[in-house]
Amino acid sequence: MPIAPSEQLRFWAHELGGMAKTGLLHVDNTYDRDRYDRMLGIAEAMAALTIDADFTPERPYLPDIGIPTPKVGCSVAAFDDEGRAVVIQRADNHRWALPGGYAEIGSPPSENALRELHEETGFEARLEHLEGVYNNHRFGSVSPYQFYICLFRARISGGQATPSEESLEVRLVDPADPPADMSELQRTMLRDAAAPPRHAVFQ
Repeated sequence: MPIAPSEQLRFWAHELGGMAKTGLLHVDNTYDRDRYDRMLGIAEAMAALTIDADFTPERPYLPDIGIPTPKVGCSVAAFDDEGRAVVIQRADNHRWALPGGYAEIGSPPSENALRELHEETGFEARLEHLEGVYNNHRFGSVSPYQFYICLFRARISGGQATPSEESLEVRLVDPADPPADMSELQRTMLRDAAAPPRHAVFQ
């Protein structure tokens, strides 16, 4: 459905501002920090063209995402023809998990999930269905944030196991025998995805 140019500009401003804020969280040099600051300034100027607001150092654009809400992640339980599932050893905490990460502004959940799968494992896949939406608070998570994970089931269609900056190791495992160091949430998602198809899981 077509949208008005002003609405498209606002969406782009939101996406650009989100990229800048994410970049500023991870930047490790002055040159890129300046570029992300400039990018955020451009997003503020674009947003000001579409909404009646003035942005100042005391009231910057996107200091938060507006009303505080849970974060959203997108994960994939991807299986090969032998029924094995792809898991990664995360670089940040060295625990095993399904490929996935926080959703990026501007992309739908399915695209976020497939991007995370490819970036973290090297595999390509076709999504089969939404397995469910999981609430980390229901699984004893030690994260300081509440987040929802949209889990998709997929069939591997190409690529090869390739570790990344976010994954120390990539394995294909029997879902009934996952790595020992895997959280309850990750084990539950893997078990649900390996079960016969059913209505989507939710808490």
